[in-house]
Amino acid sequence: MTSLNKRNQERTHEENQERAYIAASHRGDRSMEARIESARKASEIHKKRTGKALRITAEDVRNEEMYQEIDPEEEAKLEKFHRGEGHSIHYTNNNQINK
Repeated sequence: MTSLNKRNQERTHEENQERAYIAASHRGDRSMEARIESARKASEIHKKRTGKALRITAEDVRNEEMYQEIDPEEEAKLEKFHRGEGHSIHYTNNNQINK
């Protein structure tokens, strides 16, 4: 067995944890809240391993989608927005955008 094949078969503890949390987030017998929490934990582990978080949305969890990596710059913008430092966008009934 080549070293490349051996490496592909051996995963780190963190990789196994991330995969387990992702699998748990896709289990339809769990509550949506628990599934989202599992996806967030997978994202935290992924960020520790790779430096990039995973984009987690309720829709992606509900549809059992693959979670995509977030560019660190985009992640910083999202964090800033969620802290209330970004501009919020509100939609009116006639779909005009108010800033």
